[in-house]
Amino acid sequence: MKMFTDRQGRSWTIEINYTSLRRVKAATGVDLTRLVDPKSDVMGLLTGDPFVLFDCLVALLGPQLDDKEINAEQFGESLDEESADKAAVALIEAAIDFFQEGKRMLLKRAFAKVTTAAQRRQTASLDQALRAVESPEFEQAIETALDAASRSTYGSSATSSPALSASTPAP
Repeated sequence: MKMFTDRQGRSWTIEINYTSLRRVKAATGVDLTRLVDPKSDVMGLLTGDPFVLFDCLVALLGPQLDDKEINAEQFGESLDEESADKAAVALIEAAIDFFQEGKRMLLKRAFAKVTTAAQRRQTASLDQALRAVESPEFEQAIETALDAASRSTYGSSATSSPALSASTPAP
């Protein structure tokens, strides 16, 4: 069992067993037992598609949602990117814990490597984005866009008014 907390401070427990696996597969078509099967894309779906992740979470947490009298929409409203990332990690770790010891150990090592690589990639992407935002080219693009917006907003209305055109000196 693994836990995560939504942005409203509610704790959720993800437990993977045959019943919860069947619930997820019936509701979403995702077979969590194929999490690291190279011929499937379950890991990619869970980490790359927030809607697949959400649907899997709703299926897994269905009994808890009922107990807390929360529907899927309300649950979704309580997730932001940070809490959804924590939920994804909890789901994947719970799925890994489902397997027998030998396979579990191998899967934990593989997931640790995937997590480390993903963190490096995210850091590199954020650094690249920060450099782009801080660049003179970005500043110039903002100025160009603002000038164009100003001309289309004020320029066309100012010159189309005869009174304003007459009072505006020619260049």
